[in-house]
Amino acid sequence: MNFLFLFADEMSASALGCYGNPAVRTPEFDRIASEGTRFENCFVQNPVCSPSRCSLMTGTYVHNRGHRTLWNLLKPDEPSLLRYLKQGGYEVKWFGKNDLYSQAYLDEVCDDIDLKRAGKEPLPSRPFRGYESRTPVYKPGEPGDKTFLMEPGEPEGAERPVEPDIGRALDYLEGKKKEDPPFFLYLPISMPHPPYSVCREFYEKYRPEEVASLLDDPVAGKPSYEEWIRRYRDLDGLPIEIFEKIYAVYLGSVSYVDWMMGELDRMLEKKGLKDDTMVIISSDHGDWHGTRRLVEKWPNAMDDELIRVPLIIRMPGGKKGHVVREQTELFDIMATVLEAAGIQARHTHFARSLINQLNGADGDRDRAVFCEGGYDTREPHCFEGRPGRPLFGGNDGKTVPIANNFYGAKRDMQQQHPETVCRTVMIRTLDFKLVRRTSGENELYDLKKDPKEYENLYYDSRYQEQRMELEHRLLDWYLETSDTVPVEEDSRFFK
Repeated sequence: MNFLFLFADEMSASALGCYGNPAVRTPEFDRIASEGTRFENCFVQNPVCSPSRCSLMTGTYVHNRGHRTLWNLLKPDEPSLLRYLKQGGYEVKWFGKNDLYSQAYLDEVCDDIDLKRAGKEPLPSRPFRGYESRTPVYKPGEPGDKTFLMEPGEPEGAERPVEPDIGRALDYLEGKKKEDPPFFLYLPISMPHPPYSVCREFYEKYRPEEVASLLDDPVAGKPSYEEWIRRYRDLDGLPIEIFEKIYAVYLGSVSYVDWMMGELDRMLEKKGLKDDTMVIISSDHGDWHGTRRLVEKWPNAMDDELIRVPLIIRMPGGKKGHVVREQTELFDIMATVLEAAGIQARHTHFARSLINQLNGADGDRDRAVFCEGGYDTREPHCFEGRPGRPLFGGNDGKTVPIANNFYGAKRDMQQQHPETVCRTVMIRTLDFKLVRRTSGENELYDLKKDPKEYENLYYDSRYQEQRMELEHRLLDWYLETSDTVPVEEDSRFFK
């Protein structure tokens, strides 16, 4: 069996039509869900790119090896999905960002790593220029200049441009034959991650007034980082129309990714590969995209908007139109792929294979899911804005001003108010969500009565029993997962 894994960056589950969004149009995602299984409640193990990806590829929680930052990536001594697949005879093809493997590990899992490092990967045969823009709508110092909102991309010519890594993937698939060795096509693209931009056609696909009712106002009783984010980004006094435009552009970007997924699927069909390929669609985490007058994300925020992601899997021969409403975790993808490929994991992990669900079974009604984030003041190397650390976007003269404007506020806030990004852990059942923070800004929500998490019940005496039950379950989870013992054994004697 082949695998095609579209791993969008920062795509909230709530932004897809098949997940209930009434404004967005995602016909390709919706169709593939109708041809396979849609997991209604899939949650990431960390709300930031790199840690989430490290958990995904290993089936372990971020606390097992300290993968809680953007810079502590997988080391060669750690087992991972791509290594298992390569050793199992799969051709692993990767187009997109890293945020996952350390440099030494990349040498092993990427056959074209020299081209990637040199920035000389082949350009796609399809037009791609103008698929997005890096020109800010607001100049530095203007209201809205820290919102990540960009101008639309302006394509060259009449043909719709394709994101370059998707274009490379299409070219790769076009060269495949059914008799070739099995492949795992990994596509960790950078959309719809901020800055918020996409080609003009999709930039203007949704009118701000169409999406206005889907955005929440700021909510009282939330952790203090929300107020600090709005202060540092100068968001409080902005017209609501700016946030509506941000969300409209974000949804336009999601629709653009949806269209590209359709192009990939049509290529599978054209090459006779569709019936032999498992298609997986998901994301590393979500985005606030303007709701509660917030943008982007925060490393210890546990809102569903940030930690609930789409998970759609179409398996050849699997159940069609199946919906699993019970909770799953993003790293279940690792165990699922390995079982489908007939490869046995050789390390301790906590991921669960979803093959039974892909064949029509329900999930585990009693399963709790967990997410961790944040840093401690005793580990200054974890915080963004650490002196001497390169800017996001590199040190290129064109990108530094943009990185300074958009990410400078985030770096300054973490350095000046480290308590806002403190160590945090979440446990979520289908009925309740509990969030514990070392700062004491804890949260508890009754998800049946309050699915949008408006009312924090942590200190409500009426919910003391539920709070204590979840805290005990959280402690049990830490006891059960506090470490992973390597499978390999060492001799106890001198030899």
